[in-house]
Amino acid sequence: MTGNMKNPGRGDDRDTSKALAKIDPNTHAGKVLAALHEQPMSNIEVMWELNIAHPPAAVRDLRRAGIGIVTQEHPHPTKPGEKIKRYHLINEG
Repeated sequence: MTGNMKNPGRGDDRDTSKALAKIDPNTHAGKVLAALHEQPMSNIEVMWELNIAHPPAAVRDLRRAGIGIVTQEHPHPTKPGEKIKRYHLINEG
């Protein structure tokens, strides 16, 4: 990727409010977006709580729509010394 290419979902200058208006809340992407507004979630949390078989596809669709989502490492809740990754919405304002 060249230095001048934009990376959706990573803080570029897209209008997030327009992107949000395009997301159908009844789709997997819409359900993930609503959940991420409440709290960061890992793949397994999305799978269990939202009954979505492949969360990365929904996150990919949101990023392509211009929604700012980052993946951050967190301590594993039950395995000391290990990490899990959670999706976070980038602040929209």
